[in-house]
Amino acid sequence: MNSPLKNKTAWITGGKRIGQAIAVALAERGAKLVISYKSSQEEALEIVEKVRPYGIEVLTLQADVTNKESVMEAVKKIREKFGKLDLLVLLASIFKPVKLEDITEKDWEANFAVHAKGTFWPIQASLDLMPAGSHIVTISDRTAIGRVYPGYAPYVVTKGAVASLTRALAPELGARGIFINSIAPGPVLRPPDLTEVEWQETRDQSIIQYPINDKEAVNEFVETVLRLASVRSSGSIYPLDFGQL
Repeated sequence: MNSPLKNKTAWITGGKRIGQAIAVALAERGAKLVISYKSSQEEALEIVEKVRPYGIEVLTLQADVTNKESVMEAVKKIREKFGKLDLLVLLASIFKPVKLEDITEKDWEANFAVHAKGTFWPIQASLDLMPAGSHIVTISDRTAIGRVYPGYAPYVVTKGAVASLTRALAPELGARGIFINSIAPGPVLRPPDLTEVEWQETRDQSIIQYPINDKEAVNEFVETVLRLASVRSSGSIYPLDFGQL
């Protein structure tokens, strides 16, 4: 496949679920991969096996994106292996329901650490590795630009921070020739806390009555990442809401 991503180096933070589909799509287009994980080594190794047929180089490494020192060590290894970084896709996230009266300090700290710091530290640490023309894709949420849902306040607030961070960094990164944009997705894959019936009810809330299943939703997510890996604009929040706004 003749692709502008051929021989580019892409770092995906988080190798579960959607991360695996993105990794395969990038490998199909000839990109070299960096897959980092905090504890999900098994999923990272699954990616290695899935992309093996494409003959691309893959680096898997353990990194806690909420910890600056851990991220800096990861970037050091990326530099040693590939020398540069052309695409950074920041997927690390948590999604846990909590009622208003039950929210604790721990809930706020956990969500802010993963979503805000876990987005910022890899960007900051990668600056000297990213040449002009590189791209960064953050993952906010449709609640940052549209209707919210109850029971997820720490998640909603800190995903909103990701959207704000994307806009805030665009001018400074633009001065370096680096593009940064964010995907604001609606429901893509069923969360562990929802039954199949509840998940379908969520799907049915779409104002656009167009059938979509999890596979189709993941494919649209992947296609959006691929588009943002080459788009010539910055600081935008791209809705991928499946009619949920």
